[in-house]
Amino acid sequence: MFLGSFPALNDEIATAMAEGRVGFSWQHVHSSSRISEILYSECFGRIVDSDGTIVTAGSFIPFVEAQGLISALDRYVINLAFDWLSEHPKAVLGCNLSAKSISEAADWCLLYDLLYRHRSLASRMVLEVSEKLPISVALQAADLIQSVRSLGYKIAIDDFGAGYSTAQSLFSIPVDIVKIDAFFVQQERASSEQILAHMVGLAACAAPIVVVEGIETYEQLDAARLAGATHVQGYLLSEPTEVPFIGQGVKLPRRSRFKSALTWPEPTS
Repeated sequence: MFLGSFPALNDEIATAMAEGRVGFSWQHVHSSSRISEILYSECFGRIVDSDGTIVTAGSFIPFVEAQGLISALDRYVINLAFDWLSEHPKAVLGCNLSAKSISEAADWCLLYDLLYRHRSLASRMVLEVSEKLPISVALQAADLIQSVRSLGYKIAIDDFGAGYSTAQSLFSIPVDIVKIDAFFVQQERASSEQILAHMVGLAACAAPIVVVEGIETYEQLDAARLAGATHVQGYLLSEPTEVPFIGQGVKLPRRSRFKSALTWPEPTS
């Protein structure tokens, strides 16, 4: 099982990447007016444990971040996404970028080199930057992100409203897509629709495409449409694929199991 002490988990994750047992599942981003139209599919990291258990990103990302492996994981998944795009000429994928990939010079250079070498696929990849970036990092990253956009990649701000939200941070980064955090559509209070509409309106001033995340009910879908969202994402519309893509030459165990909620040990300093 993919369990153990915190240092052991670090070794397990590094070993999983070395052995090609890290991959991604994906979930579609849909047009709000025509659900059958897919804008792109967001990639979510997965690790295939030695016993066939498929471990979801939420279970291991905090430990990857704590051990300084998150930038390597970013590049690993992006490189794997390029493999997928090469095999599926009509597909468009979205990959997440961590704060470390953007703020650390050495990591940024490695990332930019990867993106530059695959720039022929740039028009079919969206890079999702977390809105949880501190404002200082967001301002520092603006020029770097613009250099990636100049290669043809689309940039999305993810989880807008969940982190260090300010108009300054939103309008300082050149973006093509803003994704509204699920919190704003899942609230059950009288003013929730008005708040969502204000969030969508602000986002629309920064980007032509506004996605509302976390759509789980038809009422939430209607609310996103009324708020003016151009696109929507959530379990009502499509769930992340259960069996991940893990690259060529690597086979999943015959009886793989999907496990999304593991109890991990607390990180130690």
